[in-house]
Amino acid sequence: MKTLFYLFLAVLVMFSCGGKESVEAPVTTSKKLVTLTYNIHHGAPENSNEVNLNNIANVIRKSGAEIIALQEVDVNVPRSGKVNQAAELAKLLNMNYYFSKSIDYNGGEYGVAILSKYTLSNARKELLPNPASGEQRSIAIATITLPGDVTIEFAATHLDLNETNRMAQVEYINSLSKTLSKPLFVGGDYNAESSSKELTKFKEEFNLSCLNSCPLSFPVRTPNKAIDFVAFNKLAASRFSLVAANAMTGEYASDHLPVTVVFNYK
Repeated sequence: MKTLFYLFLAVLVMFSCGGKESVEAPVTTSKKLVTLTYNIHHGAPENSNEVNLNNIANVIRKSGAEIIALQEVDVNVPRSGKVNQAAELAKLLNMNYYFSKSIDYNGGEYGVAILSKYTLSNARKELLPNPASGEQRSIAIATITLPGDVTIEFAATHLDLNETNRMAQVEYINSLSKTLSKPLFVGGDYNAESSSKELTKFKEEFNLSCLNSCPLSFPVRTPNKAIDFVAFNKLAASRFSLVAANAMTGEYASDHLPVTVVFNYK
């Protein structure tokens, strides 16, 4: 009888342990998001008129980026073969796209664009302020749902060469971020370094994609300026953590180096 009793206890313990294991919470693992900002110089290398979108596409493919902000994009402009460059890059990369015209240019259009592995919704553009005159700039914005059912706003922009205009433009984007009240990422050629007055103002609302230092991205062959960033607002920073930001050295398809920015999120 004692033998049967101890056998019964052993079976009872085994099933009790099994029950405890079945109710343990699953381990939550973080997900990775790879973004890229790239001033493509209408697809031509530095000091060259030879446009080659395949080279640009190959660089983007090599980066592993899932969402890309592009600047200096031609649509139906003679110098680049009257091609819709945003659409063509999307086709080459099997991605979705949205193009934002900043100006009319030589019978075509010129501006910024978003490429995305994921579906774009509510895609729209806003013109940025231009108080000191100069070339009109714009910002392209779209809603994107990431794996894990996490929704963000992603934007592409290219700020002005004029300091007065840049200050007005960062103030506008800061205000836009506050109005949206959503996680917002802005990939761009900011034409200013992180210590500038304009980006100091910008950092009241956004974090720049810099860890120990900011990746040098211009000029392409001997970069000495960090002016290309994927900025993310405070709401984005509450859910996404910046884990890497690098200029892709040795890539000469444009006159800027592309900058990859990697985030983790849950």
